[in-house]
Parts: sequence; structure tokens; C-alpha cells
Amino acid sequence: MKILFAGTPSFAAKHLEILLKGDHEIVSVLTQPDKRSGRGKRITFSAVKEIAIENKLKVLQPKSLKEENFVKELNDLEPDIFLVVAYGLLIPQSVLDLPKLGCINVHASLLPRWRGAAPIENCLAAGDSKSGITIMAMTEGLDEGPILRKFICEIEKKETLGSLEQKFIQISSKNLLPFLKEYEAKTIQGVLQPETGSTYANKIDNSFKQLNWATETSNEIERRIRSLNPKHGAFTYLGDERIKIFSASAFEDLNHLEPGQININSKGSLEVGCKNNSYLEIETLQMPGKKIVSSEEFVRGYKSTLYSNLKFSQRNT
Repeated sequence: MKILFAGTPSFAAKHLEILLKGDHEIVSVLTQPDKRSGRGKRITFSAVKEIAIENKLKVLQPKSLKEENFVKELNDLEPDIFLVVAYGLLIPQSVLDLPKLGCINVHASLLPRWRGAAPIENCLAAGDSKSGITIMAMTEGLDEGPILRKFICEIEKKETLGSLEQKFIQISSKNLLPFLKEYEAKTIQGVLQPETGSTYANKIDNSFKQLNWATETSNEIERRIRSLNPKHGAFTYLGDERIKIFSASAFEDLNHLEPGQININSKGSLEVGCKNNSYLEIETLQMPGKKIVSSEEFVRGYKSTLYSNLKFSQRNT
């Protein structure tokens, strides 16, 4: 088949690599426009663009897919299908109507649960016991199209954003190309999503990443930390320093720590009070501009900072 591919982050890039192992023709790759990042505001390419350039694929980076001239350019490519993985731009009906065999989305959740931009982060933060990949036929509604295939996997106790993404990539590595073969043969029948049970996974912003010790229990905070590791990093404030926390263990035992209050335990690591007298033992964390270190290393290296504060705090974002 002639495939028009759209995606932006590394998760999408891994799916492009899977397609490149098959015998399909990738007529073009769509990805979001280049961005400036870092202190020097250098232009950076998306992970998908990097893979596309390495493999000499045509790259298109529109700010919007609604322009009539751009829709015509896509039509001239004569794609059989449009395959979308974590693209990040709205796709209008005028584009959905172009491919001969329709538009397909590889979505990182068990639809209709966690429609939207950040399904992996949200399922981990919510404490879901399972997740997976849903391949769906695209409609104009947000992740509302008929389900073509579902692949389920269990979520482990210490699952992180990084480890669950890897599970999903393994699922796609095994199943995406065989699925496309079936799809091309028109042997797959779509199933409408149920009208109940849908949830929405909004984009990850600072309000999601910042930990609130007073309103969440240690279990809730520990899940949020795992849901942001390693891509984002959950954060809190120690005085004026914005500290990222990457791993921790939750304890529901009663303690006398106020929310956010820090204790250095007998092992030399940090304990923090949370809602309902629960507490969190921090395992790894990071000061701005420094490497990720263990809690014990942090205590040894930043004693003066710790003892002048001894409390994590929250700020308006």
C-alpha cells in the first residue's frame, strides 16, 4: 500500500521504523513544525522527522491541515491509507476523505478510555491495572472512530511512562504489519465504541506535573511520579529550587509529618508527608541543571539547602 504517515514524538518515530521494515511505500511523512528549545533556542527536529530524513522520505510540516492547497498536495500523493500515531494536529474531514482505504490511528490506550493527547500518563496516574494499543478508523471526533483491533497488556506495580511505552512499541512491532495486511485485504470489520466509559487525557502541563502534598495521598503522588518518568519529571519546590522527582515508594502508615514536611530517615534518605498522614520515601531526584541522584546522595550534597527549608512547597503555575 501507499501510506501517508503522520506523527511527531519518539513513540511515533518507533512506529515509522516498524513500517519501514515492511513492503509498503511511504509516500510522505507529516510531522509538527520544528521548534526552538534549550537555552540557546536552537531549532530541533521532531523524532519522526529525524527518522524520515535518515531514510530519505519526503517530509511535510504544515501548521494546519485545513489549507486548500495543502489538501490538494496530499491528494496528489494518491495515498491508499493515512496512518496517524501521536501527530498532535487536528485532521479535518477534507483530509480524512482523501485516502482510498481511509485513515487509521494507532492510539496508546484501550478506547474509549483515555481519549486525547496523553493517554499513557493519565492511565498510570489513575492507577489503571491494564492498558494497551487500540487501532481505530479515524473520524472527526476526538478518538471516537470504530475500533479495528485492540491489544491489551498488564500494568506492573512499578510501571513508568518509559516502560509502558516500550511495552506498546513491542505490541506494535509484533502486530502492526500483520494488521495492515489484513486491512488491505478488507477482512477487518470495525466495531463502534460504546457510548459510556469514555475518559479524556488532556495534554501534560505544569498543573499535572507539580506535586501537591496536601491534596493527594502518597499512593496518588507515587503514581503521578511514575506517570512522568522519564519524559517529563514530576516537580516540587525546595525554597526557590524547582526539584524533579523520578521515583519513590508510598507508605500509608500514619506519621507525624505535615504535608510537604521533610524528614531524613535512618537510611539517610528523604521522607515527605502527604495527605491523610501518609508519606512518601523519595528514591531518585534532580536539582536544576544537575544529574539525577539517589535520595541519599541528595541529602549528602545539599544538606544546607535541606536544613534551611525542610519542607517541599507548591507554587501557582
